[in-house]
Amino acid sequence: MITTEKITTTDVKRFNKNRIFRLIHYADKISRQEIADILQLSLPTVNQNLKLLLEKNLIDFVGNFESTGGRKAQAITVNGMSKCAVSVNLSDAGIKVSLVDLKGEIVFSEKKNISFTEDAVYSESIAQLVKDVIFRNNVADEDVLGVGITIPGIFDNDNKTMVFSPTMGIRNYPIAELTKAIPYTCRATNITRANAYAEFWFDRKFENLTMNNVEDFNRSAASSQSDAKLYVMLNTGVGGAYIDKEKLQTGVHNRYGEFGHMTIHPHGRKCFCGKEGCFEAYVSARRLSTEQDCTLDEFFSQLQQENPRFIKVFEEYLDDLTTGINNLYIMCDGNVVVGGPVAKYLVPYQDKIRRMLVEKYSFDTDGSYFSFAQCTAEQADTGAALMFLGEFISNI
Repeated sequence: MITTEKITTTDVKRFNKNRIFRLIHYADKISRQEIADILQLSLPTVNQNLKLLLEKNLIDFVGNFESTGGRKAQAITVNGMSKCAVSVNLSDAGIKVSLVDLKGEIVFSEKKNISFTEDAVYSESIAQLVKDVIFRNNVADEDVLGVGITIPGIFDNDNKTMVFSPTMGIRNYPIAELTKAIPYTCRATNITRANAYAEFWFDRKFENLTMNNVEDFNRSAASSQSDAKLYVMLNTGVGGAYIDKEKLQTGVHNRYGEFGHMTIHPHGRKCFCGKEGCFEAYVSARRLSTEQDCTLDEFFSQLQQENPRFIKVFEEYLDDLTTGINNLYIMCDGNVVVGGPVAKYLVPYQDKIRRMLVEKYSFDTDGSYFSFAQCTAEQADTGAALMFLGEFISNI
């Protein structure tokens, strides 16, 4: 669609400031000359914007780079503690609260073995933990962008009610009851969507800029999007998410990504949801641990020792896993990333999984669309907090 809306000088200035900050954030440390070269901006324009960002306390000058023959260039980085967000992970194992800085780094974490209850004691416990973490780290209230809460389960259309969380025993519980004692902006989301956003966030971070990475950054900045990804989480349950144009897709009923409940074996194994033949019933962590009367560590130890019973179970597991992934790939025709507690055990079998995917796909492919999540479990837990940081960065 052709638009007659004019781009103003103010728009251009804001666009340049945002690009400069994003590049600093992306690079971790960078010189002003590198910023000018990569973004093709004049040094006066770069310096003017760096001054504005410094006045907002969003960047720091942290020493100098090694000299390449002339004057040493100043190293510029993001001031991580200029803004923060809080991650609250609720599960049947308790409550975990983490403070996450503007770089996405975990500053502090605390766990409490507190079980869910519908009375005010539970919500007050969450609020107290949040306030304690902020107080202990001397963060001003105005620098807290928000509190992101993750819960394993299904939300209603407007994300105001936890419809069902089987592992926590929650049904039709208002999110406002969880957040009413927290004195900050709060947002609750499904744990898998949060994990997917974390993977998106950390996938865009590199330790050092290379020419390929510069091209990735410029392409992403120009299109305001990254490559779309479909994310599958293998945990005690199986969930999923789809992220495109920096946004998580929700679907008509806010259930986009409930891949665990697609049927792969009609009239098959009983699922935790009560139905039969669900993907989750065949590839959740329970299939390799609880049902085998062992932990995941013990299962894969037995597998390495070539225990015939465990080999048989694992072969069936991989067959079902690749059937589900293949179905998802056929539908989305894009990258599929697998994460969650089970994923780390599957990494040594990545080549085998790709071969099985190629065998099951109806068209030409090398299976390279499939990969495992790169961020750690601790990083994945912060996804709901990272959403606040991402929104803030988009509006700089």
